[in-house]
Amino acid sequence: MSDSLLSIGQSALSNFQVALNVHGGNIANASTEGYVRRVVNFTEDTVSTSRLGIGASIQGIVRALDSFLERRRLDQTSASSYAETLSNNLSQVQSLFNDSSDTGISTLLDTYWDTLSSLASNPSDSATRTEAISTAQSLAATLADMDESLAAMASSTEDAIGSQVKSVNSILGQLADYNKAIASSDEASGLLDQRDQLLRDLAGYVDIKVTTQDDGQVRVTTAEGQTLVDGTAAYSFRLQSPTSTAALTAGSAFDGKLYFEGASSNELTIEFVTGGDCSGGATAATFKVSLDGGKTWVTDESGATATFTAGDSDHKAVVDGVSLWFGTQADEDAAPATSIAAGDKWDVMPKTGVSWVTATGGEVNVTPLAGNDAANRLSGGSLAALFTLRDEYLGSYQDSLDAFTESLVWNTNRAHSQGAGLTNLSTVLGDYAVENASVPLDQSGLHWADYLESGNLSIALYDADTGENLSVTALDFSSVTPGTSSFDPSVHSLEDVRDALNATYPGQLTASIQDGRLQIAAADGVEFQFAEDSSGLLAGLGVNTFWSGTDAGSIAVSDAVSSDPSRLCTAHVNGAGEVNSGDNTTALALSALADATLDFRLAGGISSDTIQGFMTALAAKTGSDASAASNQATYAATLLEDLDTQWESTSGVNLDEELTRVMQYQQYYQAAAKLIETAGTMFETVLALK
Repeated sequence: MSDSLLSIGQSALSNFQVALNVHGGNIANASTEGYVRRVVNFTEDTVSTSRLGIGASIQGIVRALDSFLERRRLDQTSASSYAETLSNNLSQVQSLFNDSSDTGISTLLDTYWDTLSSLASNPSDSATRTEAISTAQSLAATLADMDESLAAMASSTEDAIGSQVKSVNSILGQLADYNKAIASSDEASGLLDQRDQLLRDLAGYVDIKVTTQDDGQVRVTTAEGQTLVDGTAAYSFRLQSPTSTAALTAGSAFDGKLYFEGASSNELTIEFVTGGDCSGGATAATFKVSLDGGKTWVTDESGATATFTAGDSDHKAVVDGVSLWFGTQADEDAAPATSIAAGDKWDVMPKTGVSWVTATGGEVNVTPLAGNDAANRLSGGSLAALFTLRDEYLGSYQDSLDAFTESLVWNTNRAHSQGAGLTNLSTVLGDYAVENASVPLDQSGLHWADYLESGNLSIALYDADTGENLSVTALDFSSVTPGTSSFDPSVHSLEDVRDALNATYPGQLTASIQDGRLQIAAADGVEFQFAEDSSGLLAGLGVNTFWSGTDAGSIAVSDAVSSDPSRLCTAHVNGAGEVNSGDNTTALALSALADATLDFRLAGGISSDTIQGFMTALAAKTGSDASAASNQATYAATLLEDLDTQWESTSGVNLDEELTRVMQYQQYYQAAAKLIETAGTMFETVLALK
């Protein structure tokens, strides 16, 4: 009996020593990140021949981890990281459009319109002209600063994306290593803690699902199903360069290739609505384009789905700033010999993306799409948030800022190019160049090609010495296209414009092409003014215009006007071919743009508003986006904090509780020692009987 009691006491002493060590370890790791509290489980020892217990054994030392709570915590970590990343960055964007200061964009616009109104009241006053030009330069500088700031944010976002992809891949490799170590370890609690912390770190980057195997290893996938870790095998993500992917119909015989150039924050889904060749002509196939994965389609000015014509390298279609054309597999400049079938599709990604690398080395595009709800794409965590920030938010703001600038430039130049300054002209050089001067202007690569219309242009000629009007003559194209005297952008090239000018005004004006730009020079003794232009040709070529540039990053007051304020057009050529002193016709037209409803060409279609109204709406959108993101981040953080609190209660170390347990086991240890002492006394009593 004393032997049994001694054995029970010895095992109890050993058990309680282990328990003291475990809870001491809990106390020591109370501040260790990711440490899960250990619990000692005891089980009663019995023998089959007796109902009496023979002591207790340690069944195991386990981690106090609630698997369901841990899964919820991982999910919420991804959601909170996504929301926080968006909120932190969008708050910076909002400050760019903040109009609370005197230098805000809306304040500058008000000043700009005020100076144009003053110019209409004092069209010949040199100080007023200088002030109008200076205000315009300040407006252009502010737009350029906003563009630069958005571009800098996009660039830093790109850098962060690259850095996070590297971090994710590193974590995946470490998880595979931990899986291997855990599977071969008898006591893996510490390894499990470290692996679980890595899983939480990973969940901050991407949305994940975790499945625990029987041997303790975990299988990790994205929420969308791509395998990231499977046992000791680690998969990876890879930054993806701009690319296009074809998805041809079963009956399609097309063997060519889609080529593109330019960049966009959107992915382009191209779907052919009619079959045909790639000539860019009447027999060519036509396609529609989606910027959101096929949910909606780009519209035209009427609001209907826009269609584009398939062309070769000489007949490129431009969508959202991206030029698209078709060539052979081997040569982008060679027209394909086969036809495209209706239903053929291409996905074009004109930007850096991220792909999941499969077990065979293939790549699957997982870059988030607009709306962040596309299947098979990343949708949670900071990595998805960075893509959403870059493409859906920064890209949209950049698109709107450029659309604003483009409308301001075009409509101002449209009015200004038909006006007259204080002095007649002897030479002009256009600000906008074509890529190909020999093809029709609507195919020439001219930025404003889509704005041009069929119409007429008149030029007034004057005696340089007396100022006497010599003539007002319409530009005649019948010398280059017999039977057609008016300009047609689908027919006439820049070379045709040059030749028509030389034929219409022989010995008076000489037109030439300088680096793709139109130049007009008057003969000795002759000066000129532009009288009327219903085609938009002057504005499109940047001739006699106020602004140069096409977007927020390039807008500037034209060199001709900024260097010579007399070139600021405030008057016009009247029916008698005269430019009257004090005439403010063009100045009034420029000032009237403040209240005019204009078109703004956005990536997804055309919007109509006033200049001020469009910018106010854009500023309001950045504010509402930032506010919504902040609210979502606060909500997500609150949910995560609640789960963290639950986790701490379930799995964390409570020092008060641990100290209480240490004191309890200390008492148990002392009792076990007393039990051993009692067994020894009993044994000595037995020995004394002999």
